[in-house]
Amino acid sequence: MQKKFIAVLFSATALISCQKDTVIAEEPSLVGEANIKQALVNTDWVLKHTSLIYSPDLVDNSEGEACKQDDIYRYKLTGSADVEFGSNNCWAGLPVPPPNSGSYGTWELQANGTVLKQVVTRDVPGFINGEVIFWTVDYITANKMRIKRVVIEPGKTYTQMDTYIRK
Repeated sequence: MQKKFIAVLFSATALISCQKDTVIAEEPSLVGEANIKQALVNTDWVLKHTSLIYSPDLVDNSEGEACKQDDIYRYKLTGSADVEFGSNNCWAGLPVPPPNSGSYGTWELQANGTVLKQVVTRDVPGFINGEVIFWTVDYITANKMRIKRVVIEPGKTYTQMDTYIRK
């Protein structure tokens, strides 16, 4: 009797430990420039988190800077990239006044909507005036957007992946 109980207990443990974790599937990403543009424009996007990928084995997943998480980003049909700063001030403690909300640059979709080109026209948190950024549109739906770019700095190269959600 005791041997049967141990065998049943061992079998149940083996079955439970072999179960795979539930995978939460994302809805399919939009494709085609018209569909991507429709999801991108006139939407309030809020930064959810940033991942810095140094290698397949070295990834820094963070919630992003707290001062940016209440900022709202908008891409307008006119080609303007706008930001509305929230109450968390990224410029606190710096000897310069914080920038005003409004346009910080221009944007355009390229390569059938798979590349988002931004030209920054003034300093705002995370962007420098004159910077031209080519983001790969990794994933986009009406409610979520994930974009990435390669960053080259002295002594290191990494991929920055930003995830935004619709407000």
